[in-house]
Amino acid sequence: MATNYSANQYEKSFSPKYLQNWSPAKPTKERISSQEGYTQIIANDRGHLLPSVPRSKA
Repeated sequence: MATNYSANQYEKSFSPKYLQNWSPAKPTKERISSQEGYTQIIANDRGHLLPSVPRSKA
């Protein structure tokens, strides 16, 4: 015979009181700001460093 469980017994475990998460949520921006700078490719498709990339001395 099937047992009927209320959803509260599962949701209760994740409430801030039981997680001891008392800090308020961080404010979020409505839109994500664009990133500054650019990505510089240092390896080819095979994973080898390009000739223009300086190698480390170590």
